[in-house]
Amino acid sequence: MKKLFLLGLFCCFAVASAAAQDTPAFFAEDFLNQSVILVQGDKGAKQCHAVRIAPKWYLTAAHCVRPLCDKQCLIKVQLLPGVLQASALLEHNAASPHVFVPRQYRPGNGKNIRYDLALLRFDPAAEDFSFYDGQTQTWLDEKGFLAVLKKGQYAEQRAQWEALQKARPRLLSVTDGTSRQLVRPLAVPDLRPNGIYFHTSGERPFYFFTQLRHYLGQNFGVKRGMSGAGVIVPGGDVVGVVSASLNGTLVLYDQNDTAVSTVQAPLDYFMFTPLNQQNVAFIRATVSSFRDGSAGPRFVPMMGRVAAQTEQTLQQAFPQLPAPQEIASSPEAK
Repeated sequence: MKKLFLLGLFCCFAVASAAAQDTPAFFAEDFLNQSVILVQGDKGAKQCHAVRIAPKWYLTAAHCVRPLCDKQCLIKVQLLPGVLQASALLEHNAASPHVFVPRQYRPGNGKNIRYDLALLRFDPAAEDFSFYDGQTQTWLDEKGFLAVLKKGQYAEQRAQWEALQKARPRLLSVTDGTSRQLVRPLAVPDLRPNGIYFHTSGERPFYFFTQLRHYLGQNFGVKRGMSGAGVIVPGGDVVGVVSASLNGTLVLYDQNDTAVSTVQAPLDYFMFTPLNQQNVAFIRATVSSFRDGSAGPRFVPMMGRVAAQTEQTLQQAFPQLPAPQEIASSPEAK
């Protein structure tokens, strides 16, 4: 695999100054710990997003890295978009693992979406960094990059860089159990070459389906390339990662991996992987320093913001879907 291939694909990020888009509930500053990533494996490449949950760890979607990283892969992390650009290259292989996926996850047609979560290990002291000044169209070393970053015209990018180094967001976890409605507005980043944009859910309801282990609701701008982005609530707390935009079709599987129903819906649905009990357990099991709360993200139960829903309410919200107990994804790996 050629590292230059990845560098070329990300060159477009150094063409414009940062811009922000504000709403009453969300601000560009809420997304400073989120990045575009490009994953290149032996059989192709994929663009996704990832959210930095600790100085040495990113959270993304499992389908962004599997099967591309099953043996080895290169992951380009765009740390700073805009005129002044910084990126890092992670080289994942058996000798130096950077990608961690729940053992129960198996890629393929969204069958096992309950475990669509992955951790990326990022070591600032060891990764291969590259720095680019789009104004002068020159590559920089780290010392030169930091010197340019101090200039007045890069104040916004300097703030973004500093915030990224200290990333330690709150992760709002939900308990597994009955299907329920999320009553907070949501937002997802749409990171572009000229800065940080984002989409908000407004008053759209989102429902947690126990057997799917995902939140499901009407799409509000999520599109291809945004998988793995951190889904946040006002204030920047992370509640999950983008899993899929369903484009009006949802295929449901039984425990034998057999398709039992295909829902053709008039709405464009969006699903995200929540930080429920099983996913929080995976994160803590993978990173030993997260277990006692002394390092990494802060896990906070999402209390008083999730309302239990009856089957009737779910059916009223999504009349195209079968009853919650009929929804199932593929079985857990033995």
